[in-house]
Amino acid sequence: PAGFPVTNLPIDTKVKLHGRDTVQGKLELVYPLYTGGKITSIINQAKLNKLLAANTIVRTNEDVVFDVKKYFYGYALTSQLLDIAKDTLDKMQYISQLTKDLYEHGESLNVKKTDYLSSRVTVSLIESIVAKLEANKILVESALINALGLPWDSKINITFDKDNIIPLDYSLDTLVKNAYENNNDISKMDIILKISEEQIKEKKADFYPSVAFLADTSHTYDSYEYGVQNKNQEDKWHIGFAAKMSIFDGFKTTNNVKEKKLEKKKVYLLKEMLKDGIALQIKNEFTNSLIAYKQIQVLKKAKKVAKESRELNLRAYQIDAIEPKDMIHSQYVKSYVDADYLKYIHTYLVSLSKIEKILGKELK
Repeated sequence: PAGFPVTNLPIDTKVKLHGRDTVQGKLELVYPLYTGGKITSIINQAKLNKLLAANTIVRTNEDVVFDVKKYFYGYALTSQLLDIAKDTLDKMQYISQLTKDLYEHGESLNVKKTDYLSSRVTVSLIESIVAKLEANKILVESALINALGLPWDSKINITFDKDNIIPLDYSLDTLVKNAYENNNDISKMDIILKISEEQIKEKKADFYPSVAFLADTSHTYDSYEYGVQNKNQEDKWHIGFAAKMSIFDGFKTTNNVKEKKLEKKKVYLLKEMLKDGIALQIKNEFTNSLIAYKQIQVLKKAKKVAKESRELNLRAYQIDAIEPKDMIHSQYVKSYVDADYLKYIHTYLVSLSKIEKILGKELK
């Protein structure tokens, strides 16, 4: 143009655009406004998984309580059986000595040497039983101490009232109903069903658009003041909205939803199978407890009769009114009835403990 001198710039002119140090800091924000319920379902799944973990802890506690009760009743049974065995041993040693005296002094027409030998064999067998029960008591005591979380060398002293056994004051229908409401395994399946429902919602969210709020800001520092980076370019920010929606995904979302629905149905069927199994377990233990309690009442009477029979036979044996085998038989019956009585008490109490474990709560 006229009035301006014409100048030329050489191509190899060196121009400094940036300094040695260039640093940029940037902060971005993406906040979802609408996701079709996906985020809500994911949060609910996390809460339900936490609840599922808590349910597992409760189940573990119930297992520990059941183990303690089981070992406690086992220790009580073994201790009392040992007492019966020791008492029987004392009585049989007395009978054996009495048999020996009657045989050696010739005061009896019914006692023979074979009777004395038979009584000694019986004493030896009972001594073996006593030794075995003593060993079992130590083992069960160790298991109980371990279940209680006590040091291995701890000593325990328990009391157990075997004569204060009360009947189970529940009907079978009530127990099954309570199990459906309180059993932790069923509660676990309910939680899993809720998780499955949230997973279905998560997959259904892909049918809807996702809308998000976007914002970012940045600042650039250049050590060269006169470079290409001007003041307006040093600080930048943007605000906007973004939407995303799948128009066609080859029916992937539809099939994902169907898959989760089928998984939920599978869990529901497993829950129904579990309920049937729990009902059968309760019925089995309920029946066992009824049978055991009836046996306890029958054997309680039989104990009294067996004790009177042994005392009567002992007096008769002392005056040579009965044969040695009758005396030994009466002692055997007394010991057997006492032991059977304790075994049915153990069976009854363990059955109640199993019912409590299935119910998820303690029976009153």
